Amino acid sequence: MMKKEPIRVVLETLAHPVYKLYSASTRSWEYQGMDVVVMPGIFHPGWFVTSVMLLETIENLKLSGKRILEMGCGSGVLACRASQLGAESFASDITRSACNNAETNAFKNDLKVEVIQSDIFDQIGNDKIFDHIFVNPPFNPTYPESEDDFAFCCGEEYEYYISLFGRLKKHLSPNGSLTMALSKSCDINRILEIANFENIQYERIHMKRKWSETNYLYAFSCR
Repeated sequence: MMKKEPIRVVLETLAHPVYKLYSASTRSWEYQGMDVVVMPGIFHPGWFVTSVMLLETIENLKLSGKRILEMGCGSGVLACRASQLGAESFASDITRSACNNAETNAFKNDLKVEVIQSDIFDQIGNDKIFDHIFVNPPFNPTYPESEDDFAFCCGEEYEYYISLFGRLKKHLSPNGSLTMALSKSCDINRILEIANFENIQYERIHMKRKWSETNYLYAFSCR
């Protein structure tokens, strides 16, 4: 893993307790005419630039009639926006609290989103094949100690990515893609190494720098 710049360490040290305090209360957020509720402990899409990058990607896709999955959905804003744009939308998360939050936002905005509580693909049937999968994954190489940690912890051996890429071919259409947000501060080489092992193709499609952090979007396919 790349060594962090001193200023990044300082900013992360300051930002973490601030975000924990901020996320302890229910928050409201607006996006493209949607009134989004972010419940306590749920990953806030307006706080993290990677969520905004994924939303920007959705805006540039022709999603009408496409089947999409927002994996690790949190508030479900990606799935809700895709539904607004005419997609057949699904959202999944390992935690019941996140699934409740996504269901609340779909109902609140009169949108059709099927929400599935699932650990990656474990509870998603093999009949569910997607044209687009969007994921803002965890990349701290530690094991979660609480429900809130699932949004940030991928396992010491990167088990999250081993499971994800190991079963991606069963759930992605032949011309489909998985769009993943990653950060310079995570071990991107290790993640791509796992994709290579499973013969998953990938390319970096976007980069954005904010404050001291550089963020990327990668597109993965099984062609």
